[in-house]
Amino acid sequence: MSSNVDQAQNAYLHPLLSMSSMPLIYDLRFPPASLTFPSSSPYAGYGYELLFFPLAPERPRQIRLISPNFPWTFDIGPDPSAGEEGVTCLDILTFLHAALQRPLTDTEWGTAGRDRRASLMRARDRRPMISAARTRSTARSAPGVSALNPVQRERLLLRVDWLGSRVTFAGLIKDEAFARSRLIPGGGEPPETWVVRFQRL
Repeated sequence: MSSNVDQAQNAYLHPLLSMSSMPLIYDLRFPPASLTFPSSSPYAGYGYELLFFPLAPERPRQIRLISPNFPWTFDIGPDPSAGEEGVTCLDILTFLHAALQRPLTDTEWGTAGRDRRASLMRARDRRPMISAARTRSTARSAPGVSALNPVQRERLLLRVDWLGSRVTFAGLIKDEAFARSRLIPGGGEPPETWVVRFQRL
């Protein structure tokens, strides 16, 4: 990651998603409804409903997400079904989760080197164990709830596996140098771009 990070830009980002504050805990292998807040957080005990806030005061109608941890570029707009005028914090996590749940393509697998492929396989093999642990926890807290066992899906390589063990959302930052380096020549002017950071659980 470039050291040319414009930390001042974080002042214009909602603190719920700012890397400088990061008051939430979210594993991207699961839907945003699973996110929690640390016991030390002023938001402890609340859930994802707190994220129905504009991402920034200027209410951007489109933003771009990039990351040094994955090769894709994601352009995000507001959820039309929610009637929002701009992108919300929840839009970011919902879109990111959905995009990373897509199966890895043959081309993406082909671009991965030997170490990356080994990491992808390890990440894939960890997912059923993590899901089973969460299912047991849910079953204890909600008796009578039966969980499906999507064996076929668990054998697929998903985009989220590209992250390896860094599956926890760690916030958004501005890094103009990195954003410029990711632009394809002749691609035109991009929307407002944020860099996604991840960390280990």
